[in-house]
Amino acid sequence: MKVYIVGRYRGFVMRARIEPRTIRLSGELVVRYRVTWSLRRTSQRDVIGDFAHPVMYASEGVAIASVDRRARAFIDAMLGDGAARTTSGP
Repeated sequence: MKVYIVGRYRGFVMRARIEPRTIRLSGELVVRYRVTWSLRRTSQRDVIGDFAHPVMYASEGVAIASVDRRARAFIDAMLGDGAARTTSGP
Protein backbone atom coordinates (compact mmCIF):
# COMPACT_ATOMS: atom_id res chain seq x y z
CA MET A 1 0.00 0.00 0.00
CA LYS A 2 1.25 3.48 -0.88
CA VAL A 3 0.31 6.62 1.00
CA TYR A 4 0.19 10.00 -0.72
CA ILE A 5 -0.42 13.52 0.50
CA VAL A 6 -2.80 14.56 -2.27
CA GLY A 7 -2.73 18.21 -1.29
CA ARG A 8 -3.88 20.94 1.03
CA TYR A 9 -7.15 22.77 0.58
CA ARG A 10 -8.94 25.38 2.72
CA GLY A 11 -7.14 24.39 5.92
CA PHE A 12 -7.28 20.61 5.39
CA VAL A 13 -4.73 17.99 4.34
CA MET A 14 -6.00 15.31 1.94
CA ARG A 15 -4.26 11.93 2.18
CA ALA A 16 -4.82 8.85 -0.02
CA ARG A 17 -3.91 5.22 0.61
CA ILE A 18 -3.71 3.23 -2.61
CA GLU A 19 -3.55 -0.55 -2.73
CA PRO A 20 -2.94 -2.50 -5.95
CA ARG A 21 -5.23 -5.48 -6.51
CA THR A 22 -5.04 -8.14 -9.18
CA ILE A 23 -8.48 -8.94 -10.58
CA ARG A 24 -9.86 -11.01 -13.42
CA LEU A 25 -11.38 -8.81 -16.12
CA SER A 26 -12.68 -10.25 -19.40
CA GLY A 27 -10.72 -13.44 -18.82
CA GLU A 28 -7.42 -11.65 -18.11
CA LEU A 29 -5.64 -10.78 -14.89
CA VAL A 30 -5.20 -7.02 -14.57
CA VAL A 31 -4.03 -4.67 -11.84
CA ARG A 32 -6.57 -2.21 -10.46
CA TYR A 33 -6.19 0.18 -7.56
CA ARG A 34 -8.36 0.40 -4.46
CA VAL A 35 -8.29 3.75 -2.67
CA THR A 36 -9.22 5.07 0.74
CA TRP A 37 -8.67 8.65 1.79
CA SER A 38 -8.70 10.79 4.88
CA LEU A 39 -8.90 14.43 5.89
CA ARG A 40 -7.29 16.27 8.75
CA ARG A 41 -6.88 19.92 9.61
CA THR A 42 -3.49 21.38 8.73
CA SER A 43 -3.12 22.53 12.35
CA GLN A 44 -4.03 19.16 13.94
CA ARG A 45 -2.86 15.56 13.75
CA ASP A 46 -6.30 14.03 14.35
CA VAL A 47 -8.07 12.64 11.29
CA ILE A 48 -11.57 14.06 10.94
CA GLY A 49 -12.78 11.50 8.41
CA ASP A 50 -11.81 8.27 6.63
CA PHE A 51 -13.52 7.43 3.36
CA ALA A 52 -13.44 4.46 0.97
CA HIS A 53 -14.28 4.47 -2.71
CA PRO A 54 -16.40 1.59 -4.04
CA VAL A 55 -14.59 1.93 -7.39
CA MET A 56 -11.39 0.21 -8.54
CA TYR A 57 -9.20 2.52 -10.64
CA ALA A 58 -7.09 1.66 -13.69
CA SER A 59 -4.07 3.66 -12.48
CA GLU A 60 -2.70 5.37 -9.39
CA GLY A 61 -2.89 8.73 -11.16
CA VAL A 62 -6.59 8.37 -11.86
CA ALA A 63 -7.19 7.30 -8.24
CA ILE A 64 -5.32 10.33 -6.86
CA ALA A 65 -7.17 12.72 -9.18
CA SER A 66 -10.48 11.23 -8.03
CA VAL A 67 -9.53 11.64 -4.36
CA ASP A 68 -8.57 15.26 -5.01
CA ARG A 69 -11.94 16.05 -6.63
CA ARG A 70 -14.01 14.20 -4.02
CA ALA A 71 -12.12 15.60 -1.04
CA ARG A 72 -12.39 19.19 -2.30
CA ALA A 73 -16.13 18.75 -2.90
CA PHE A 74 -16.55 17.26 0.59
CA ILE A 75 -14.60 20.12 2.21
CA ASP A 76 -16.61 22.73 0.29
CA ALA A 77 -19.85 21.07 1.42
CA MET A 78 -18.70 20.96 5.06
CA LEU A 79 -17.67 24.60 5.03
CA GLY A 80 -20.88 25.58 3.25
CA ASP A 81 -22.92 23.88 5.96
CA GLY A 82 -20.93 25.63 8.69
CA ALA A 83 -19.65 22.34 10.12
CA ALA A 84 -15.99 23.32 9.91
CA ARG A 85 -15.91 27.11 10.10
CA THR A 86 -13.53 27.09 13.03
CA THR A 87 -10.34 27.48 10.98
CA SER A 88 -7.54 29.48 12.55
CA GLY A 89 -7.15 33.12 11.69
CA PRO A 90 -9.51 36.10 11.54
